[in-house]
Amino acid sequence: MSSITTDQTLNFTRDLKVLYAEDDLELQEQTKDFFEVLFSSVTVVNDGIEALEEYKKESFDIVISDIRMPSMDGIELTTKIREINHDQCIIIVSAYSDNDYLIKFINLNIRQFIQKPIDVDNMLETLYYTSKAIVNEKMVEEYRESLEESNKELTLKNKELQSLVRILDSKLLQIAKNSTTEERSVNSTEATMSQEHLDELKELEVDIGGAAVLVSLSKNLTASNIKVLGSLFLSYSEILSIYKPYNELSQKINELGVALNNAPENFIKRVTDISTLLESFIYVLRMWRAKVVHIEFSKAFELHSSMTNDISTIIAIVDGTQDEIETEIEFF
Repeated sequence: MSSITTDQTLNFTRDLKVLYAEDDLELQEQTKDFFEVLFSSVTVVNDGIEALEEYKKESFDIVISDIRMPSMDGIELTTKIREINHDQCIIIVSAYSDNDYLIKFINLNIRQFIQKPIDVDNMLETLYYTSKAIVNEKMVEEYRESLEESNKELTLKNKELQSLVRILDSKLLQIAKNSTTEERSVNSTEATMSQEHLDELKELEVDIGGAAVLVSLSKNLTASNIKVLGSLFLSYSEILSIYKPYNELSQKINELGVALNNAPENFIKRVTDISTLLESFIYVLRMWRAKVVHIEFSKAFELHSSMTNDISTIIAIVDGTQDEIETEIEFF
């Protein structure tokens, strides 16, 4: 007796579609009831011709066919199905007197048989292993397709990353030039921020960075996603506005937050154009806060023009006032 249970078999059959060809109407009805317990869809036909017609209309995971049928027998049906789909899973229902046919079916790559009179345990075992193989093959195919999609996404992200690296390298080069050509008098007392505010800015940067990554990776962006990012920028701006030397930068970041909150749909439409600029801005923003933390105020102010330029470009894209983004971006 088979150790395979109906519940075990259901684990693999419940989502599969079956085409069942049997001319013995009494056996057909009995077996159909059993198949309908196991499979999500069971199409029943009386002979090979009807089976072939149904097969041409839709796809089936398993074809189960008797050997001896009027009009078109199981061998001819199997041959014609193989011409349409060489890999179709086919199970043949055979009587002991049908042994002469078995070699022909083996030559047609048929390996699964259910013997008449049908024994439930034998049928369960056959359906269990057949369906398990089908489900596993589907899982492998889905995994392969998922890998291909992931590879495409990784390739795209790699190109975006390379673009970002080029942008950041250009920024660092420009910043280095600024540091040798510009001198700015900074009131260190006014520019010094409290530790509490510096800690709050650091936490906001973590949240902003996380939200920006979500925006760049997500395929199903919503207006609420963009508004979350906009609100984080508004909170950042609010802290900066307390300190007079950073009012200009604060105002610019505020404008960015307002633009994202007012026109999130525009951001979503142009997210590919904006993502790299946004990552560039966040990168420099972190550099800026690090300079403020270490009381390197002159170096911090050297970064302002880079950030305000990125913000202006992002806002222009969101507002629709800059329709085309050039490949080479002029930063300053």
